[in-house]
Amino acid sequence: MILGARSIGSDVILRQNTTLGINSPQDLNAKPTIGDGVQVGAGAVIVGNITIGKGAIVGANAVVTRDVAPGTIVGGVPARVIGTVAGVVAETVGEEP
Repeated sequence: MILGARSIGSDVILRQNTTLGINSPQDLNAKPTIGDGVQVGAGAVIVGNITIGKGAIVGANAVVTRDVAPGTIVGGVPARVIGTVAGVVAETVGEEP
């Protein structure tokens, strides 16, 4: 795992060979933020100044370069929405900022 995240929330699962970091050497501060309860599959790549929302799931070997909404399941290269996590979206909508 190469770790270069702005922050990582509580109860996050990062599986083997996960890469978190910058998207370009021109912007060394553009690091991802990982929310609470996120699960990241083996071999996933999460790069750039993006946010992975609370309770989201990133599939194995996905390449994520855009924000992922809370409770969303993403996968593929590049990552795209393939589903939602039951209960997480409804719970997050009611939260106060």
